[in-house]
Amino acid sequence: MEDLLQQHQYDEALLCMDDRLALIGRLVQLAQDEPEQQQAVAALAGELFIQEESTKALVASHHHAIFELLTQVGKANRAGQAYRANSKEF
Repeated sequence: MEDLLQQHQYDEALLCMDDRLALIGRLVQLAQDEPEQQQAVAALAGELFIQEESTKALVASHHHAIFELLTQVGKANRAGQAYRANSKEF
């Protein structure tokens, strides 16, 4: 998932996140259905939580970078509009 985010393949990353959520749901169901598996599921859930926090930080970083790019595009569009408006006056 991290590779997909770094390659700006956001739709694929979202699909991976959905798959992870489905797997986590199945783990919860497994722990409920088979109490003898609860310890193993809890250990795996701990690892997934750590990965999830890392992924959230990476997503936040990409979100910020995209926001910065959109801000720059917006400024460029406004500058272009101002230039075109001002150039028509002369």
